[in-house]
Amino acid sequence: MARLKNGILGGITGVLGPVDGYMLRGQFILRSRRGKSNKPPTEKQLIQQQRIRMINNLLHPITEFVNAGFAHVATGKAQTAYCLASSYQHKFSIAGQYPDFTIDYSKARFTEGSMSTQGINASVISAGNYLKFTWTPDLSYAHSNDHVMLLAYAPLLKEAVYTICGAKRSIGTDVLQLPADWGIGVVIETYLAFKAENSMLCTNSLYLGQIK
Repeated sequence: MARLKNGILGGITGVLGPVDGYMLRGQFILRSRRGKSNKPPTEKQLIQQQRIRMINNLLHPITEFVNAGFAHVATGKAQTAYCLASSYQHKFSIAGQYPDFTIDYSKARFTEGSMSTQGINASVISAGNYLKFTWTPDLSYAHSNDHVMLLAYAPLLKEAVYTICGAKRSIGTDVLQLPADWGIGVVIETYLAFKAENSMLCTNSLYLGQIK
């Protein structure tokens, strides 16, 4: 059953014959209902299904992080921040050929924005049960109060730890505590970005390499 949210001139929510109606980011959307098919999937469909699963597995542990990191570029668009992050990974982060696709973590991007990454000079080292990130402090009026965004991702565990509002850019260093059960030998992919203090603006995320 479908409902008219604002009378006869309003948008439709629910099922109406062969279409579904729903609201997305303030806009009413209509789409064809998908019926079940008894046909085996084509290779093209299998390729797409595998890519979607890989990206969902990649982003699921860091949904909050990418929602913050892609929030500004999603402003005014029908797509959500998560969808834009997913779209980016589909285009640039998947390597190899079906059925042996892999994620190229050096090309993954988890924040996107117009703030410059020039002069950041970021690095990360392992220090016991935490990671120590460093960068060149920015003492300028425009960026000294930016906050660092840190991400440590363990692909084999499908887990991540992160901070969305870490130390100020003027400080030049911050740490991430690692879970005790990650243990020695867990491969960790590391990223850093900066987010403006009073807006959704941020830099593109920077890949800082693997920690083993």
